[in-house]
Amino acid sequence: MRGRPASPKVRYFQRQLGSAERKVMLLAGSGDISLGFLEIIDTYRHFYGLGLRPDTPLEDVVLVIPKGRRNNASKTPSDASDDAS
Repeated sequence: MRGRPASPKVRYFQRQLGSAERKVMLLAGSGDISLGFLEIIDTYRHFYGLGLRPDTPLEDVVLVIPKGRRNNASKTPSDASDDAS
């Protein structure tokens, strides 16, 4: 289990982030963990609307990004903006 189970009525929660979780949230928020948290929620909301459910194996999910919007996946958002200059 990852932390204490929360009530669906909870308004605030606090948990310790592992280094991998912290890195993902920083990347999602372009260096801002709070923005990253909101970005992850918005992303999940979008994919849930497309049919993704918690029990769906992520290996079964395919993401198609329009050709003009692709960035090098090994670069961070700040690296990608360097290429635009």
